[in-house]
Amino acid sequence: MTTIVPAGTQGTTAGPSLFLKTRVAIKAFIIYIQSYIIVSSSVGTMAESHDEGIVAVVFSSDEVARKTLRDRMESMIETGLSSTVHALENELLATDPESVLRMTFSTSRNTVTMEECTQIAHSKAIVDLEQELNVQITLLPGKMMRLHEQPGLAVFDMDSTLIQQEVIDELARAVGKYDQVSAITEAAMRGEAPYTDFEASLRARVALLNGVPTSIWDQLKAGTITFTPGGAELVRVLKASGWKTAVLSGGFMPLATWVKSTLGLDYAFANQLVSDDASNTLTGELVPGAPIVHAERKRELLKQLAADNNIPIEHTIAVGDGSNDLLMMHTAGLGIAFNAKPKVQAAAPARLNTASLLSVAFMLGCTGEQIADVLKSAA
Repeated sequence: MTTIVPAGTQGTTAGPSLFLKTRVAIKAFIIYIQSYIIVSSSVGTMAESHDEGIVAVVFSSDEVARKTLRDRMESMIETGLSSTVHALENELLATDPESVLRMTFSTSRNTVTMEECTQIAHSKAIVDLEQELNVQITLLPGKMMRLHEQPGLAVFDMDSTLIQQEVIDELARAVGKYDQVSAITEAAMRGEAPYTDFEASLRARVALLNGVPTSIWDQLKAGTITFTPGGAELVRVLKASGWKTAVLSGGFMPLATWVKSTLGLDYAFANQLVSDDASNTLTGELVPGAPIVHAERKRELLKQLAADNNIPIEHTIAVGDGSNDLLMMHTAGLGIAFNAKPKVQAAAPARLNTASLLSVAFMLGCTGEQIADVLKSAA
């Protein structure tokens, strides 16, 4: 019988054994490479799952609260999603003027929707936890944390959002008609005829401004209107990432254009009042044919501005405090009720109760360090 010895092994007694060992080693190496590829793929899939998981942005949390939140939030989110949830990491985003904590959770689900986050955030378990620990918890799909990385569109209500006053109330107060205007506002909120819609109540209140000097606008700018803290800084942070910004107000253009100019916004839309040039007074009328900026108009403006700037609606945010802001909040990729009345907060996709509008940036994925860098470079 002739033994065939592999080349290079002639003259050695261990030739066949060495050949077999070589083949085993090669097989082992191939298995190792395949295992590495599989593990790497799994890690990538896990990272994607984390990215598509759910994030809790927690405001005003101390160290004790942070330790308590991790375990309890995990079970609450798991119940809300009816899927397996794992707490991944806690990241302290800021400590001044308040603590902001970002908690990331992975899920066994491919995607988590904003609607699901809203439903869980409004659940009794989460609300009770907020009250117990004196914190505010905002739940968002993980993908929201990338919003700040690409251009988008941010639209804001004006009264009690970008500024701290309700303009029509200040107009009425300046001319001694606050009680009358306030009575109409309250009747409208109760849905009483004839003020069952925004336009009817707006026209009724505007009519009470007949004869008001047009100099009232300068008077309000000089000593009455104050800007909400953090608004100007938020606009700078957004614009640094290529965002477009707009004020969409149910108030009036003389102040909306001033707010736009002062904050560096790109667009301003508001209601237009008729003035008498001869007497330099308001006539108590809205400009005929000019669109009324009500809830539906705000929603349409959001969609129009996004389309005009080639911005996907998923990359938009809408911030406001009133019921006439809810339509645009639910249309935007992220709608935020800012220091709103309880009924508006309960109906909004997300809520934010902080002293500063700059806190919105944390809901878009920004860290305190990133915000500080932008503001420092813009100074």
